[in-house]
Amino acid sequence: MSFTLHDLRRTFITIAESLDIPAYALKRLLNHKMNHDVTAGYIVMDVERLRESIQKITDDLLKCMGAKSSEIYEFKKSNVLSD
Repeated sequence: MSFTLHDLRRTFITIAESLDIPAYALKRLLNHKMNHDVTAGYIVMDVERLRESIQKITDDLLKCMGAKSSEIYEFKKSNVLSD
């Protein structure tokens, strides 16, 4: 079975939706365009509201991994994407 980066987006949005993140916040977090959505044009989505949503998602992922939210994880830079 192959794995794609799109699978990560699908997993992210599925988790976010299960946490009752509002639909318009989900669209913003996925960077989806809302050109033809009249209602979206009236919504002012500030970064703090998005921060609350992303924190809920992060906390849920950490819980699923059995990690504490206060733990800090260091990621080493990969040579794969270096210039």
